[in-house]
Parts: sequence; structure tokens; C-alpha cells
Amino acid sequence: MVTTDDKELAARVRRLSLHGLSRDAWKRYTRGGSWRYDVVELGFKYNMTDVAAALGLAQARKFPSMQARRRRLARRYTSLLGGCEAFDLPVEPRGVVHAWHLYVLRLRPGVLRVGRDRLIDLLKAKGIGTSVHFLPLHLHSLYRKMFGYRRGDFPHTERESARAISLPLYPGLGLAAQDRVVGALLDLARRHRR
Repeated sequence: MVTTDDKELAARVRRLSLHGLSRDAWKRYTRGGSWRYDVVELGFKYNMTDVAAALGLAQARKFPSMQARRRRLARRYTSLLGGCEAFDLPVEPRGVVHAWHLYVLRLRPGVLRVGRDRLIDLLKAKGIGTSVHFLPLHLHSLYRKMFGYRRGDFPHTERESARAISLPLYPGLGLAAQDRVVGALLDLARRHRR
């Protein structure tokens, strides 16, 4: 789904989503439509299926409650982890509504004897799945081949990615499960402190 308040951009997205056609394929078959069309730019076949649309509409109705739940869980993570100096926590700047799609904490440099990757392994051993969002694009094979990027080309990006961990965050996350994540993080931070 793409949302925008720019009418020209919306029209272009619609064109690109169906082969770059100058007219919506469905509208060509309406009473006022015409079979004539033109391919005005290189497009794709990204038209949505009826099933995907139905799922999207059903999920859209749940969005306010799911977003409120994510917000509560994110605030709770911040409250429970806020006293631990091993982590830099995400912030919600004043005047901004954070989506809380992810809760990414970052290891504070020099505080722990273990790095991000080892901490992820230790959490996994405790049955806690985490991830990294996102790996620097310039280090992926495609971008290395296409543009010749190398490690070191974007040092700030590499440094920040190397200390980022995405914690479990989804509307169905229970408080007991969140407590388990927080407890494991705090325990590991205590045991691996420099």
C-alpha cells in the first residue's frame, strides 16, 4: 500500500503498478471507458489481488488498536530498560508520532565485554529471538557489484548498524513475554559488564 497526498505522485504510482499504462485496466471496461490505452513509462505488474485487498481492509480496521498496543509496549520497554547504561534506547521526538514498527535498542560502546552479535546469540540461547534492522545496504553483494561500494564507505552507518538490536514488538506480545526479554537483557548486561 502506498499513501500520499500528492495527486501527481498517486497517479504515477497507479501507472507504475500496472505496466505503465496510461489508463486503469479495469476502468477501460466501464460504461464511459475506452479500450484505447498507451504504455507511457516502464512499469510493473503490482496490481493487488482481491484476497490481498480483503486482508488489507480487515487489518486496516484493527490498525488503531494494534498501534495503541505497540505504543504501550514500546513505552514499557523504555521504562523497564531505561536504567541500564549498557543500552541507548529509541526516542520519540516531541511532535512526532512514532510508528513503533520496530523497537531498536543500541549497545552503548565500551560498556559490555560482548558485542551485538554475541549478545544476540546469548539471547537466542535463552529462547529470545531478536533481529537486526537493518544491515547497511552498501555491504550487500548487489550494491557492491552495481556501485563498487566497500566496507568503510559509510562508516557512521556501519557503526550504528553494528550496535543495533531489534527486540520483539508486535501487538500480541504478552507482558510476561516482554518481561522475559527485559529480564534476559538486564541479566546479560550485568554479567558481561566491563
